[in-house]
Amino acid sequence: MNKNIKKILIQLGLLILAFVLLGIVRNEYVFTVIVIFLIGVSLKMDYHKNEWALLLLGFVLGFFIEVIMGLFYRFQHWDNASLLGVPIWLPLVWGYAFVLIRRVGALIVK
Repeated sequence: MNKNIKKILIQLGLLILAFVLLGIVRNEYVFTVIVIFLIGVSLKMDYHKNEWALLLLGFVLGFFIEVIMGLFYRFQHWDNASLLGVPIWLPLVWGYAFVLIRRVGALIVK
């Protein structure tokens, strides 16, 4: 298997694992800890310079997008969300998605 394809599958696998666990773990706080752990594993496996900044940008933008869409426009609704109507884990997943998109994109264009 091509080395880049293997790296892409590992990166996507962590995100897919998070969403599979979301269906199993119904506690928002426990799932948030799981997401933080998976992000840490991903960064430990393959960290590139300044990815923390990209992760932080994704957290902030994801939070604002979710709050604006959820609270102001009522496009979506989360039951039992404890962070201004947004699950705590959701901005974290947005941040990881920013990093994931950059990593996968870099591997594709190599």
